[in-house]
Amino acid sequence: MIKKYLITTFRHLQRKRLFTTLNIFGLAIGISICWVIYRIVSYEYSYDKELVQKENIYRVVSGFVFDEKEDYNGGASKPLYQGIREQIDGLEHVVPIFENSFRSVEVDNSFGSPLRFDDQKGVAAIDSAYFNFLEYRWLSGTKSSFLDNPNSVVLTEDRAKQYFPDQVPNEILDRTITYYSYRDTITRTVAGVVANLPQPTEFNSHEFVPLPYIAYDLNIWTNTNGSDRLYLQLDKASNPAIIAEQIDDIIQQKTKEWRDQSENTFNFKRWIELLPLGESHFATHIRESNLRKASKPVLYGLMGIALFLLLLACINYINMSVAGIPQRTKEIGVRKTLGSNKKQLIGQFLLETLVTTVLAGILSLALTKLVFWFLKDIIPEGITPFANILEYLGFLFVLSVLVAILAGLYPGWLITRVNVISVFRSTSLQTKGSKGFNLQKALIIFQFVIALVFITSALIIGKQLQYSIKSDMGFNKDAVVLVQVPYKYVFEDKYDGKQFPLLEELKTISGIQNASLGAAPLSEGYASSAYEYSEEGKPAISRQVFKKWVDTSYVNLYNLKVLAGRNLHESDTPTEYVINETAVKAFGFASTQEALGKFIGQKDEKLPIVGVVNDFHMRDFYQSIDPMAFQMEKSNLTNFNIKLTSNTDQWQSTLSEIEQKWYRFYPPESFSYTFYDESIEQMYKQEKQLATLVNLATFVSIFISCLGLFGLAVLTAFQRTKEIGIRKVMGASVEGIVRLLSKEYIILVIIALVFASPIAWFAMDKWLEKFAYRIEIEWWIFLLAGIAAITIALLTVGYQAIKAAIANPVKSLRTE
Repeated sequence: MIKKYLITTFRHLQRKRLFTTLNIFGLAIGISICWVIYRIVSYEYSYDKELVQKENIYRVVSGFVFDEKEDYNGGASKPLYQGIREQIDGLEHVVPIFENSFRSVEVDNSFGSPLRFDDQKGVAAIDSAYFNFLEYRWLSGTKSSFLDNPNSVVLTEDRAKQYFPDQVPNEILDRTITYYSYRDTITRTVAGVVANLPQPTEFNSHEFVPLPYIAYDLNIWTNTNGSDRLYLQLDKASNPAIIAEQIDDIIQQKTKEWRDQSENTFNFKRWIELLPLGESHFATHIRESNLRKASKPVLYGLMGIALFLLLLACINYINMSVAGIPQRTKEIGVRKTLGSNKKQLIGQFLLETLVTTVLAGILSLALTKLVFWFLKDIIPEGITPFANILEYLGFLFVLSVLVAILAGLYPGWLITRVNVISVFRSTSLQTKGSKGFNLQKALIIFQFVIALVFITSALIIGKQLQYSIKSDMGFNKDAVVLVQVPYKYVFEDKYDGKQFPLLEELKTISGIQNASLGAAPLSEGYASSAYEYSEEGKPAISRQVFKKWVDTSYVNLYNLKVLAGRNLHESDTPTEYVINETAVKAFGFASTQEALGKFIGQKDEKLPIVGVVNDFHMRDFYQSIDPMAFQMEKSNLTNFNIKLTSNTDQWQSTLSEIEQKWYRFYPPESFSYTFYDESIEQMYKQEKQLATLVNLATFVSIFISCLGLFGLAVLTAFQRTKEIGIRKVMGASVEGIVRLLSKEYIILVIIALVFASPIAWFAMDKWLEKFAYRIEIEWWIFLLAGIAAITIALLTVGYQAIKAAIANPVKSLRTE
């Protein structure tokens, strides 16, 4: 019986090549996107899977309230781990990981000059607890040889291959590696190589050195850096809430005076929370310096997109299948006459659906690679299309069964409703009391509701993204090159002021319009603290102010407008402030002019305001503009800000000149630069990824919806064959018949637009709420989406309508 069903199935699929191709292609697209999203979601939820399965592993994170704003930092003060070990019981492991980045690394090369690697990250200072907590496989060396030598380093397998590409782990023992940081230079000897940890993991360090070396601030309790992570494994009997309270008590003891002053003066509070390891990867509210995060709402959104696109593919299959039923009426009638029951008829149709789905799954193998390529900027590094082919086959089997049931039951049930007597009288479909084709139109409307929601969302996301990137940020970011000054040339006494001669040399280059020194790019490197302003007889006003150290050229280089007063004067020590408009309002000054001459600052260290500049966006458009102040202090100027001329053809030669002068002043330091406008665009990386995903979903939903619409057009033309023939005989024009056949589809799209508009508006308004500066959702966006959908619908059904309109009426009337 199964063999006969299969033979019939393949004969039918071969006979209806067009419908078969469209069905397979529509399902293949849905399956491939579902598989890609499944890979992304399963990857994100597999972070540190083996460790998460162990109980009571937590990460210490720091919470803050400053000026009524709550914030979280993923780090802990460096000396905290020792305090916990000394004072708290009930812990199996206390694991500090203090990560460092290096400007460059030099590796001993026995075959020639040392190999140099720039901007190396992932070097962690650890102690013995780390290798007891995490089970590494040692490829060379031993844990004891590493810990016994304070000048040693252990490499992961990947880092060892990077540094010593042609050597095995045993051959690189005792080789030297020199690290150049912004603070100093250190040399370490390779004491071992360990295998990479199973991926993905947030324990992503690649080089390990023993504490306390290259770990700064080991005795400072008030500093919290997101790269200084601390993990705890509790005993089964320990309560994490009680442990967190005990840690808070330790910090209170060590920082009591500072903490009391901060709380009373600046309304500053700090506390400790224990974050379960399984939640760490999804804790997007915590500021991190070196860990990838995944947003659960985004993953839920991805799963929703996958579900909707698969549902659209199933609906498309239903519509195409129902469209083909009228041409199978005689087959159905013969089967029922020869004794086929409902179960057999439905079984035959489910088998056809299952075979179609399996063929679609095979095609999806190729489409998946295409989807991976299109979403390459969204898919996390480390995910491959088919890491485990058995996993894919299992996924395909489950999905095929679900799709076969979901997409095959209704057409199969509809077949059983065919009236046998009417079958041999007419080629049109007659069912017993069925109103099934009304459902088909409802499914078309549903498809276009989803497509219109995606079209509208794509338009709004694109508009907000353009607004964020292209809007005036209040300063000139174009043609600005950023170069960081090596740490020692700023902060070590023997190099005092060595950045200033290079600055003057840069200004002599013809391709440079202006050059300045500042603490960091304009949108980064702010020191946040509470500033006071007080008048006699009135309570003091305290506000959080973001301070930035700059030189006298900084304001002009970024084309900031001085609204009142003057720019900063050159000074070795802080003597004055230039503030922005928001700071003027925050301290209650009536105007920019009134702010001049007023003293603000911390307690007894108040300085006069000598100028006011326009507001500008220090950060992305998610956040409102904060009060800020510029201050001149030579000892904190750590970045060259270089404004190039507008002649882009000259940029490359100008950068080469800058590099030559760099090595003349800083011969051991590697030269690297970034364009500031590119850094600004990186602020909106997540939004660009979302736009890419929504654009793909829009294209796929429109394509699949059009396939379903095409099927409905074929069905309508077939059902109205006689009517069209009579109209042509009576003198109807081709244009009139096309208009007649197309009108109902336009109505379906308009109905879909009515339902889709409020859904899209609600979803996008919620998304835009995250932005402090946002676009308004305007009516023309929905109109444009509707026009686009109607145009696409007309193009889809136009071919079938014209084909029906120009058909010979003699043939259509002869069917009776």
